[in-house]
Amino acid sequence: MKPQEADENLMANVAQGQRAPLEVLVRRHGSALLTFIRRMVGDPHRSEELFQDVFLAVWSKRQQYQFPRSFKNWLYTIALNRCRQDFRTRPMATLSFIEEEGPVVPFSGEPSPVETAIATETASRVALAVARLPEQQRLVVVFRVWQGLSYGEIADLLAVTEATVRSHMHHALVALRKYLEPFSPKRERGID
Repeated sequence: MKPQEADENLMANVAQGQRAPLEVLVRRHGSALLTFIRRMVGDPHRSEELFQDVFLAVWSKRQQYQFPRSFKNWLYTIALNRCRQDFRTRPMATLSFIEEEGPVVPFSGEPSPVETAIATETASRVALAVARLPEQQRLVVVFRVWQGLSYGEIADLLAVTEATVRSHMHHALVALRKYLEPFSPKRERGID
């Protein structure tokens, strides 16, 4: 079995005008990137348009890629800039996408209908709470939680210090806790 070629090598080939490596990069990063964009703009249809815009920009700006810069960081920088452009021209969606995503249920066999309903409601509340965060906090939460990036990677993407990223995460978690606390099971049972 041939070892997987590094993203940076593939992008270096794309920068030279080869299209096939771009297809590999789209397959590798497409799902996570689309999820990121969807969580940022809150509209599944607009997210798909922005996703296409991002990979079109990767192709059209391919000669600007600087090997061995992290391809993932470069890709998400382009996506972030596209999302910011979109924010300036349109308000954030009303979060109708939450219902379309379906329940977020950890795999442990077949969940009961009650477990599915609780998981769906919880996922909706969390998504709404994240969407209400200020942009920088929302970016940090989405990059860290849903994209799995380290604080250092996020700092590089946002061109800020790691301490700033950690501060945004702290403030985001405080805000999320404050928003979600009234819905906690302890609170609903009257336990403090």
